[in-house]
Amino acid sequence: MGLADLVVVLQAKTHQVLSVKTKGLELGRMKLDGWVGVNLSEWTQADSVDKFKGLLKNPTHLEDFVAKGADFQWRHINFLSPSKLSAPFLIHLFKFHNDEQLVMIGRDLGSVSKMQQKLMDTHRSMERDYLRLRHTELRYKLLFEAASEPVLIVDLSTRKIVQANASAAKAFALSDAKKLVGIEFSHCFESVQREEIESMLSLAQTAGKTNPVKAKGIASGLEYTVASDLIVQEGGAQLMVRLGSTLSSSPTILDKPLQAWYTEGLQKAPYGFVVTDASGQLLSANEEFMSLTGAISVSQVVGQHFESWLGRGGVDWGVMVNNLKQLSSFRNFATELVSQSNLTLEVDISACLLSGNDKRYGFFIRDVHRLSQTGPVSSSSMAGSVSQLSQLVGRMPMKDIVGETTDMIEKMCIQSALELTQNNRASAAEMLGLSRQSLYIKLHRYGITEPSDKP
Repeated sequence: MGLADLVVVLQAKTHQVLSVKTKGLELGRMKLDGWVGVNLSEWTQADSVDKFKGLLKNPTHLEDFVAKGADFQWRHINFLSPSKLSAPFLIHLFKFHNDEQLVMIGRDLGSVSKMQQKLMDTHRSMERDYLRLRHTELRYKLLFEAASEPVLIVDLSTRKIVQANASAAKAFALSDAKKLVGIEFSHCFESVQREEIESMLSLAQTAGKTNPVKAKGIASGLEYTVASDLIVQEGGAQLMVRLGSTLSSSPTILDKPLQAWYTEGLQKAPYGFVVTDASGQLLSANEEFMSLTGAISVSQVVGQHFESWLGRGGVDWGVMVNNLKQLSSFRNFATELVSQSNLTLEVDISACLLSGNDKRYGFFIRDVHRLSQTGPVSSSSMAGSVSQLSQLVGRMPMKDIVGETTDMIEKMCIQSALELTQNNRASAAEMLGLSRQSLYIKLHRYGITEPSDKP
């Protein structure tokens, strides 16, 4: 029990459990001694059944173990406790001289899986506000582009168009709405009416209210009722302009089946994409995944287990499958991809559960090597700092991440205190509860110093 958390003795022929010994309070609470008297295969989860049967057929002889020492391969197997809880282990099987008994030793992976789960839960909670903002922005863009009424956004400080929808482009006889961006709004109408348009813009800038005016488009020759609403945002005041006339758009004719577009898009996507069955066996992969793993053809990867390319192997696979079972999808799981030449590549993985009678998983793999943060994390806002720290999860030990987080928060507190006190060092030190000497030491440590500062 010195090197193992679990020791199970089985009958070699029937695989019936004869005895179970565990180490630690967590395994003790799982009451794994309930396995005694039954075939251990019955307590193996579906994704590990084949691997466990393979181990039972080829256990390591004791003589081989003595000859090789502790240099043998551990296999990740997911068992079920008598209370139907998941019990993941790294295990190995030994066979004795009498061939009547097998001994299985295991290392508990439960704590590692729980830590990975907590990290994913934390990352998911950080994404919620961002997703709400992104969904709101997406709804706005869809409504903006789908509107049959021509709509333009005009910057009041420059009088230029900054955004236009497809209907606005057709109203001014243009093929692309992007061609309107940068044009002065009044120049879209006939010269005799430009003064009235400019007056409307000036009134909106000073009073915040406008009255509809009528103007004729210079390209189409059609007359429109120009109505506007003031929008005030971080970039300055803008005007949302609606044109009273509407233009019908001709239906788009698809020149190839929609399903063929999806298939081609996944094959040529800049992200790796694979489909696996419930046990993790690859059923399909796109060109980018083969490029990431160094495979030459699809036949080299199809039929292999996805966990063989993951940096933490079965641990990563177990965490991802558990999240797919509970939530049907997840985003940005940080890990490493191991190529055929044993080179590691930092990636994050998003996945979804595919519909169908047979359980299938779709995995999207993004190369984030260029986004890796090697230096100290610094940002002017907490949101940016947390976003950078989340990229380090799974790629750096938690101890190092916590150290960087502490330095980041301390530096941000000092910067905020200096801003609030108009750079008065004595007041800032009092606000932070520090002596002036301690404050000067920290200022030099973080490089927030002036020539007059002396530690």
